[in-house]
This record gives sequence, structure tokens and C-alpha cells, in this order.
Amino acid sequence: MDSNGDENGAMVKLERGALWGWGLVVLVAAVLAGAGVWHGLLHGTPHTATTPPTEAVPVAVRAPDTPPLPSSAQMDALLRSRLAGASSRSEFGAWLRESDLLRRFVAVVANMASGESPRSVVAFLAPRGDFRVRTHDGRSVISQGSYTRYDTLGLVVASLDSTLLVDTYREVRKLAEQLHQESAPPGSSFDSTLERAFAQVLAVPVLDGEVEVVPRGALYVYADPALEALTPAQKHLLRMGPANLRHIQGKVREISLKLNQQASRP
Repeated sequence: MDSNGDENGAMVKLERGALWGWGLVVLVAAVLAGAGVWHGLLHGTPHTATTPPTEAVPVAVRAPDTPPLPSSAQMDALLRSRLAGASSRSEFGAWLRESDLLRRFVAVVANMASGESPRSVVAFLAPRGDFRVRTHDGRSVISQGSYTRYDTLGLVVASLDSTLLVDTYREVRKLAEQLHQESAPPGSSFDSTLERAFAQVLAVPVLDGEVEVVPRGALYVYADPALEALTPAQKHLLRMGPANLRHIQGKVREISLKLNQQASRP
């Protein structure tokens, strides 16, 4: 018999946060595929940057030779036009109607790289339905229905054109770096942060069998200490189920490989 997770429980919190792992790949797509647009914006009319939709962080002082950032509204409008063909899935276009796409992406990457959940940044990707468990042989295991809530996310990720994304990456790096430096610790680069974020995704185990959870008060946690010891970001990805995790990891591998190939070009 299926049972709902407690609305205030740890497992439910993780379920709501699981969308960020998908959000990373989608927003990677947004940043990479929109690179040509943003490169042009760097040489356009200066605008004052808006505050990213994340918690308050120290803002780095912009170097004198760093061009001002374009406005988020300007980037969003051009980005939506640029990304019209990035995926054949209609859901992707709907999600691109959200605001502050580039800043959301930078925040997602930074949070993921540190193992934290940026669920507040990509809350618009939250799935419908409740987290559920079922009883099997006296154990509580995650119900398949909890995984299928994320199937649309996984399918959109799988549909993304990684060649299109990576071919324009060189053009967006300076802008992504500039946004990253607004809140990055000293010595941190966006490239290295993105690499750590990808590593977080690829380190998540793909579990095809039943996954046992145990109650902890009113909450659910993983029965396996090794799974419970994963970072919050990795546990959120795990909650999406093996099929969707394979879609996400596969796309990250494609992007990572092509980025490395591109970096080796003269």
C-alpha cells in the first residue's frame, strides 16, 4: 500500500528539491545555447544588473575593465528567442518563460558544486503529486510513482541538443564568469565551479532496485547510511529515480565531453 510522505518531512523536502538536478541541465542548456546572444549584449547599451533570486551574498567589486552586465529582462527576452529550437519538447519553451534565467543558472551551478540544494531558484520545475512509499516484505521502499513524477523533466533533458549548447559555450564564458564573481569566493572561477557541479551529478549512484527508507520521527530518510551520507544535492537527484537520473547523467557526460574537445581546439 502506498502512503504519503509527511508534508513537513525530510523526504518531502528532498523531493521538492530534487528538481534542481534537472534544473541544472536545463539551465546549462539555456546558458550555452544563448551564448551568441549574450556575447552581443556585452557590447550593447549598459544596464544595471538586477539582484539574483537567491539569498543575500557579498557582492564582488567589478574590475574597471569589466563591461557592465545587460539587464536580466533584456537577456531573458533574447534568450527565449535564441532557444526556440533547443528542444522539441513544448515544456522546455514553457519553462523558458520564467525570469532571470541566466542568474538562476549561475546560482544553480554554484549551489550544486557545493552540494547544496537550489530548490528556491528553480521552484517552477517542482513536480505534481506527493512523495510516496510502499511496504514490501515489512520494509518501506520508495514507490515507483514518486519517480514517474519526474519523467517529463528527464525526457526534456534527454531531448536537449548538446552540440548546439557546446558550440556556443566559448562566447558565454566571460558573461557567466562575470555573474559568478558577484558572489564567488576569492580564487573561484565559473569553469571550475561548473566542473565540480558536473562531478556532483555524475557521482550519484543509479539504483535500479528497491530503495529502502526508514521513518525518523515524522520524516523519512535512507536506510542505507552510504546513501544518507550523500550531499543534499545528490540525494535530490537520487529521488528522481534511475531512468531520469540516467537521462541527466547522460546529458552531462555529453556536454562535458564536448566541452573538453572544444577546449583542446586551437
